[in-house]
Amino acid sequence: MSIAIVRQNHCIGLNKTMIKEINLNGTIVSYSMQYKNVKNINLRVKPDGTIYISANKGVPQKVIEEFMISKADFILNTLEKCKNRYSKPPKQFFSEKEICSIVLKLCEKIYPYFEKLGVEYPMIKFRRMTSCWGSCRPSKGVLTFNIALMYVPIECIEYVVAHEFTHFLQPNHSDRFYEELAKVMPDWKSRRQMLKETLIR
Repeated sequence: MSIAIVRQNHCIGLNKTMIKEINLNGTIVSYSMQYKNVKNINLRVKPDGTIYISANKGVPQKVIEEFMISKADFILNTLEKCKNRYSKPPKQFFSEKEICSIVLKLCEKIYPYFEKLGVEYPMIKFRRMTSCWGSCRPSKGVLTFNIALMYVPIECIEYVVAHEFTHFLQPNHSDRFYEELAKVMPDWKSRRQMLKETLIR
């Protein structure tokens, strides 16, 4: 059995998360490992095939591995279903050119709120990403957005923009972060749920 830390990301869905690999019945799969203040080991497989494991810091890595191996059939069967679903052509709401223009306009629209809080207007970048919709580098003053946002409705794009700007106030996903996000977008939970139902392309 092979276990290895691959990388660490700071973005939506993968903040402070370790990406590891494990051999399940001869198949190497990657999973996101995050330590939280929870009692049990929690397993979740997202529609895009991303596997999330959360556990208390006191749980040994060996115990987590044994837990995943005990769930091997479930994990592999679910991944196969995700693969079949992922093969379906996605609904495209905007063109690549349009999504860049839309995101820039939304950034300009929301910025006055953050400007009053002392946030300098950031450098906006676009690129294709496979694991997150957007990312923020507060120390560099840079926001990067996934071109794949062209596959989600405008409500979700607005959420991603607000989410990333809020990281300039709180560079984490703490309760304080979501309190700040709620001030600028009270219905962020419903928008986030809508976004979770969309596969990243």
